[in-house]
Formats: sequence, structure tokens, C-alpha cells
Amino acid sequence: MKRMLAVCATIAALDCAAAAAPDAGKTIAMKGSATGAPPCTSCHGAQGEGNAAAGFPRLAALGQSYFVRQLDAFAHDRRKSPVMAPVAKALDPAQASAVARYFSSLPAAATPAPPRDAATSGALLAQAGRWSESRLPACNQCHGPDGSGVGDSFPPLLGQPAAYIKAQLVAWHDGARAPGPQALMKTVASKLSVADMDAISGYFGGAAPAAGAAPPAGTIRDAAQVAHKDGFTPPPESAIPDDEFGKLVRRGKAIFIDTKKNAAAFVGNDLNCVNCHLDAGRLAGSAPLWGAYVAYPQFRSKTGRIDDYADRLQGCFQFSMNGKAPPLGSDVLRALEAYSSWMATGAPVRTRMAGAGYAKVARPTGGGDHARGARLYEERCALCHGAAGAGQRARNVQVFPPLWGSRSFNWGAGMHQLNNAAAFVAANMPLGQGGTLDAAQAWDVAYFMDAHERPQDPRFTGSVAETRRKYHDSEDSLYGLTVKGQVLGAGR
Repeated sequence: MKRMLAVCATIAALDCAAAAAPDAGKTIAMKGSATGAPPCTSCHGAQGEGNAAAGFPRLAALGQSYFVRQLDAFAHDRRKSPVMAPVAKALDPAQASAVARYFSSLPAAATPAPPRDAATSGALLAQAGRWSESRLPACNQCHGPDGSGVGDSFPPLLGQPAAYIKAQLVAWHDGARAPGPQALMKTVASKLSVADMDAISGYFGGAAPAAGAAPPAGTIRDAAQVAHKDGFTPPPESAIPDDEFGKLVRRGKAIFIDTKKNAAAFVGNDLNCVNCHLDAGRLAGSAPLWGAYVAYPQFRSKTGRIDDYADRLQGCFQFSMNGKAPPLGSDVLRALEAYSSWMATGAPVRTRMAGAGYAKVARPTGGGDHARGARLYEERCALCHGAAGAGQRARNVQVFPPLWGSRSFNWGAGMHQLNNAAAFVAANMPLGQGGTLDAAQAWDVAYFMDAHERPQDPRFTGSVAETRRKYHDSEDSLYGLTVKGQVLGAGR
């Protein structure tokens, strides 16, 4: 993070100098530099479109700060390349910034989106990941819809040459390329086989899938599933029946994954159900739907009554989605119930199964710490969720969810409770690196996240103190408490 900030500061400091010579980047790109760098276009194309046959990547529209960081990595041997190292070393910081600005200003060539309904292993890894086996997130969960890129740290995959994408995955896997921010890509690559790399690079690069690239046995969507500790396994997606019930199940899945789009009338923020229930609601330890569906009806202290599953779903919309409850019997609730019931096919009724809900994480002495949480958030969370907790968007899609503020869950949501947030963080965050934070760190991150303002609890009585007494009288809730000089819950 410190290196990234230093590079960004360098970019800002050099902007004025580059502005004085606006054609400097174009000149170097087209003709090379007086310091010995050859023309970039000789390998990367006249418009930075790349060269698929030779495996040279597209440079157009990459993003200036990302581009500068890569040149810096080549120049200092954190990225190994006998071709790029001498080029990067021949450019001084001002020249590197100018070249980065020039190529980043060029539009990317129109590239057809890869098929979203493909059944190849590349499509599955790109869109769904391989959570149950190796907690491998989908490529699109970080790189955005269709791999189009997100922000300054998650470059576009779509349209890059297949050979280039595979070469980078191999380099991360083999340690020939620096692990990168938070070692995310090193972690991802370590979970991929050569066949996986071929499939992913072919999917985004537009190349024909490698021979035998059908989903291998054990992928999370088809064939053998990895059983949970008690032996229960949700059915593969291929088992959804091709009938009217199956249509409703698929409708429920679509709502679950893209709630903002498919249930817009009932959503008041920028979250989707899948943000807190990973792997489309399948993942053990992330409150999977198969564990929740069979637990109802049950008494809930939150409502003070026996709730059925539809009541529970209504509450999710009201609190977690900061919206309004869909009416009982509505298409939205019926579809979500169908999806949940199908996923629980064969699950024991009224039995607490291993992996249901969120695993409890022991509360450290004194609970979470705001200062430690702030440091951990900057180091491990801000890359995806942003320094201000607002998440990140791409192509009008919320890729990384907001953790606080007006577009996040409200003060009535379960995730505002420290024990729930700490359990989720410990098991699942950073994305694809669950289990890397210990219990104390998870509590610190949860405390920092939940010590920010968010939309008001819909049950607000008109008094923060009274609302806390009535609904939040728990050491797991910060609502109504004073943190960093602010009474939480009073700001909205």
C-alpha cells in the first residue's frame, strides 16, 4: 500500500511537467525516447491495441496509475521481462508518466463480451469461481462485469491476448512476477492448474478453448461436489429441473446475484444478496441458503415471534438492503424461496448443519479496537472497498460493495453487529484469502467498519437512546454509543 501511494504521489507531482509537453507521451509511443526506449507501438500496435499473435498486451485505456506502477515494476525487476525491463529503465519518471497518460487516454477497441451462458470451465471460473473446493473467487468479482476492469488496481482482462493472460498467471504461480497488492493474484494463481489457466485466458482472450476444456470433475457447478463436514452437499446447478419450478429457481438465483437489478423496487442501497452470502448462497461459513431454509419456522428475538422463511427474507430487504419488504406471495419472495428450497434438496430439516450461518469467532479481551482496525482496513480492505468504504463500481455495476455510508446496509442489519461482522471477515476476507486474519484482527476490522454511520434503523423511535434500549441493548451493537466523538445512529 505504501509503495502504491508513493507511485500515485509521483504521478501527481509529474502531471504539471507532463502538461507542459502534452505530446511527450505520444512522441515516445510513436518514435521512442532520446534516452533509448524504442517506440511502444512497434510491439503494442498503433493505437495500443496489442498484438494477439505475439502475445503483446493492449495498453489502451489501462489506467494511468496502474500503467506507471507496471513500468516501475519492470524498471526495478519486480516484474521480469527481458523485453520490457530495458524499455522501462530507459524512461525517467516524467517520461513514464507521459507515456502512461497517452495510452490511458486512448479508447479500447470494441471487444465482444464473452458468452455468459457458456458451460466451459473458463466461463465457470470467470463468472462463478471455485469456492467449495479452494475458495477461489470468480475473476469477475474483482475485474468487473465481463472482466472489463475496475479502478486502478484491477485491470481489464477482456480483449487482452490469451497468450499474455496465461503468461501472467504462470508468472504469478511460479513466483516470476511480484505477488502484487495484498498478494491477491499470487493466491489466485496458486489455486489454478495449467488447464485452468488455458481456460481462463481463452475465455477472456477470445481464443478457442483448449482441448478438453469442459468443466473438469469437481467444479462447483457440475459433477462431484466437495462435501461439508456433516456430509451435506448442495446440488450442482446442472440439476435445476427444466420445468416451471426450474424457471422459478433460476429467477431466484438471478435476484440473489443481482438484487439491485432484478428486485429494484425493494432495494434502497447498492448491495446484492451475494455480497454477504458468497458463491451465490452456496458457500459454507457464509450463511448459505441451504442452511437457512431448513431452519424455519423458528423464534427470533429480533422480531419477538415465530418467523417463517418468507418473513426472514422480508427482513433482509428491510435491513440489509435498506429497502422495503416485498409483499408475501410476491414473485420476488416466491423465486428466492424456490432457489433456497432447491439448494437445500436432501438437507435434514431442523438440524443445525456444519457450515450453516457464520462460524462464531471468539471475542478478544476488550472487544475490537478502532485504531488497529483502521490500520488493518487500510492494509487489507481499502484496495477493494476504498478508503471511504464506498466500494467500487464499473460499467454502472457495483463490483465491490459499500461497507458504510448512505449506500450500505442500515443499523438494523445483522452485519452491523460486531460478532456477525467479525465472523464473516474471519472466514471470508480478504476475498479469496479467508482465514488469513486471526480472531483479534477480524474483530478489529469489524469494529472499524461498524463504527461508521449508515442509514437509520427503520424501527427508529425518534430517539437514538430509546432505539438502542429497545433494539440494540447488546455489546455487539455500536448503535447509540459514542465512538471518536460521534454518537452513532444520530447522523442519519
